[in-house]
Amino acid sequence: MEDFIHRALGDGGHLSKLVKGYSPRSPQILISTKVGNALEQGRHLLAEAGTGTGKSLGYLIPAAKWAVSNNKTVIICTHTIPLMTQIVNEELPRVAQIMKMENQKLKYQLVKGKAHYICQTKLEALWQDTLRNNNEESKMIQRISRKVSQEGIADRTELGFDVDDRLWSKISASNCPALKKPDNCMLEDLKEKMQKAHIIVTNHAFFFSDLIMRKKTGNGSLPAYDAVIFDEAHEIEDTVGGIFEKQVSIEHFEKLFEFLFKKESFADLDQGTQIELTQLRQDFQMKLDELYGKIALGMNNEAFKLLDNKIDVSECCQAMTAFIERTKSLNIRGISDVLDRLFEGNDNLDFIGENEKKSWGYWVTVKDRGSITLHAAPLFPKVVLAYGLFDQVPVILASATMSTNGTFSFFAGRVGVKDYDSVMVGSPFDYENKTMIICPSDAPNPDSPEFISYTAEKLEEILMFSGGRMLVLFTSFDTMNTVAKGFQRHCEERGYHLLTQYPGCDREKIVHQLKTNPRTIVFGCTSFWTGVDVAGDALTTLVIPKLPFPMPNEPLMQAQISLIEKANRSSFFDFMFPKMMIKLKQGFGRLNRSIYCQGAVIILDNRIRTKRYGKMIIKSLPKCKYSDTVDDMIYILPT
Repeated sequence: MEDFIHRALGDGGHLSKLVKGYSPRSPQILISTKVGNALEQGRHLLAEAGTGTGKSLGYLIPAAKWAVSNNKTVIICTHTIPLMTQIVNEELPRVAQIMKMENQKLKYQLVKGKAHYICQTKLEALWQDTLRNNNEESKMIQRISRKVSQEGIADRTELGFDVDDRLWSKISASNCPALKKPDNCMLEDLKEKMQKAHIIVTNHAFFFSDLIMRKKTGNGSLPAYDAVIFDEAHEIEDTVGGIFEKQVSIEHFEKLFEFLFKKESFADLDQGTQIELTQLRQDFQMKLDELYGKIALGMNNEAFKLLDNKIDVSECCQAMTAFIERTKSLNIRGISDVLDRLFEGNDNLDFIGENEKKSWGYWVTVKDRGSITLHAAPLFPKVVLAYGLFDQVPVILASATMSTNGTFSFFAGRVGVKDYDSVMVGSPFDYENKTMIICPSDAPNPDSPEFISYTAEKLEEILMFSGGRMLVLFTSFDTMNTVAKGFQRHCEERGYHLLTQYPGCDREKIVHQLKTNPRTIVFGCTSFWTGVDVAGDALTTLVIPKLPFPMPNEPLMQAQISLIEKANRSSFFDFMFPKMMIKLKQGFGRLNRSIYCQGAVIILDNRIRTKRYGKMIIKSLPKCKYSDTVDDMIYILPT
């Protein structure tokens, strides 16, 4: 393997013949060697590589060699669509060329969730229904049909034009109505391609959804695999929490019942059977209403509450079981999917009611109009990953930000990796000469009433030096929108463009404006801390008003903190601080995306100067120039 890696990445090697001006990068070769060794030895690997090391190509090259030479299947998982696209459209074609130089053929396949693909059965049925119409929907259906038939398009993103979500739901491959898959079924075609692929590229959410299915049934949508590589691995924890979370509400059951009872096959039942099933349904719903009513009484107008004790859900579960068993005995066609979902909801209700797994958090939320939902989620990824993933295949976890205080112990402990190799390589970027960290000495306490007005005023001052080309990363939508209201007028009066993130916005369009218009300022929250890639002088100033500590007002977060404190450990240093550092390093990395980047990272949070852990924060970031005065920006901004 090491000889191959040097043939591929070394001086005068395969990559130098494919990429003009290529010169070997020792960090990339080191990562590649470590990944190759881990795959050959069947060991887990944690690999942290700073921006610019060529990390993705570094793990793809040994993964391809190992998979092709040994007839293995490797799953590559990313968190963001841009990285997934980069791997499939840029990196893997290059790796395939390298393998060709080795007289080997690499096969790879991109896989997404069913909802991303077109269902031929649905599309053809809708096309028939709209043949006589001449409205906009029928025109769009005909346009899609032509594209599918002429070019074999299967993926929504490959159509080349936007399709309304409402229309897409009518033709997507989720919940296909076909009792027998047609010959032109795109999902069946995708399954065949996956079976033949050495490398399958997907995203974290799809992989973990598949893992749930695999744990339950022994099989998943993905074929059997021999190794998994997670890029952007720092995102695993949040993804696992969301995917594995169990939720049960009255509305969930009502929607399933409505769907079931409107089926034509239900209408074909004799009247006596319909009445019997209706009575079983009403019996369950009455018991569920009574149960949720009791839970509501104990909420005391709170939006959420942790559940510390068992809830007696036995009568509800027995009533649902009676309904499912009776319905199954009737052998009604076309309802198995709905019955499976009813069974799953009943199973989740029983799981939450038992409240017996100490490694899970249990809570109840109340939304508008008193809608109550019961929840349960694993407190840490290791609860669901230690068995079923890490005990099955070698797993490589790669990211630019996994370590805290120079070790992987926090991250490894939370995801469930016990026995692993590791590699940590820094970025090739010249941070010392091209980046300045500024923590203004006049910053007030971030929790003080004057901090928001201070932030707005300081941004006006910073803008005088930067002239635009600025990204501001907030930790709260409320704070971001409040600051934006006053700052918007300031920008308009001076000919600047302020773009503020909002729910459902197209992040890539906002980032594109930052790349193309130098008089642009972007306010972002949540997703803007990661995945924003603006190289060169298009982004020269990054402002972080507050350190991104986790919000302890979330139920799962409270459950995690409670568990740590019960063990007589510090929830701050064992949880809050490491989580903050991983996100801060992600945010910091938005400024430096290439060797041509240069500018200032301005952190307005005075805790860096006033708290003992402030020095730990600076030490954990790349070594840069440091200042406590915004005016010093002039010494680092590109001319």
